[in-house]
Amino acid sequence: MLICNPYEIVIQGITRNGKTFRPSDWSERLCGILSSFDQGHRLAYHQWVRPILVDNVRCVAVDRKLEQINESMFHFLMDFAHDNDLRIVDCKALLEEHGDSEAPVALEDALQQQEAQTAAEVAAPAVLAHEIREIDADHSKLAFAAMLRLRPHIGDAARFAELVAAQRAEGYRMLGVFEEGKQNAVAVCGFRIGHNFASGRYLNIDDLVTSDDATRQGYAGLLLEHIKTVAAAENCRTIHTDSLVGQIRSDAHRLYLKHGFTISCHHFSWQAGQ
Repeated sequence: MLICNPYEIVIQGITRNGKTFRPSDWSERLCGILSSFDQGHRLAYHQWVRPILVDNVRCVAVDRKLEQINESMFHFLMDFAHDNDLRIVDCKALLEEHGDSEAPVALEDALQQQEAQTAAEVAAPAVLAHEIREIDADHSKLAFAAMLRLRPHIGDAARFAELVAAQRAEGYRMLGVFEEGKQNAVAVCGFRIGHNFASGRYLNIDDLVTSDDATRQGYAGLLLEHIKTVAAAENCRTIHTDSLVGQIRSDAHRLYLKHGFTISCHHFSWQAGQ
């Protein structure tokens, strides 16, 4: 039985020239953009974006409702398919191809069947006890290990301390995620409050990083949500951040889009000596 619904759009893991799209877990990764932890501390896919299997081909089913509730995310998914030359089909057409047009699968049944089908492939990470707190000037060193992953050019802890002190004098602050039993922060968000004509009072995210041993725990997303409360408390109208272009930063781009950020401008830079 085909596990999709007439009101869904299906992105198939086959290019227009018939090649299988790689990596093999692309559909789970793409759906992971909108995934979240449920009450049982299991990673759950969004009800309107989920991986499915059609004729042993990995696909992503996108409910048309997503375009209404999160238009930017909907277009991001469609652009992903177009950029990678993937086939996009209406699920109703697939149902007709498989002879299932008279018996569409109910959404709840589809989700249950898909969960059973992919349970062995999508293992949910355990949620560790943790807390989010601001890292004050006396404890800046607790952010060094995580920050080094994002800014390897810093070099050593002494240099990091110098740079943090200089930035703190200009309003730089840090939030950290601390796991139970660990002294250093496993994820860090560096930010500052600013004010200008274009945005009024705003919060700018300078750094957002998770340490190597704490990835895929959802900590970057937690920091983004927490920074929204900081922005509100600071009476900031907007939150800004820059993220480099290119495939190497695609995970970061998906993260920001998932948490309600939009691509709102081009950032131009000039480097002395060019």
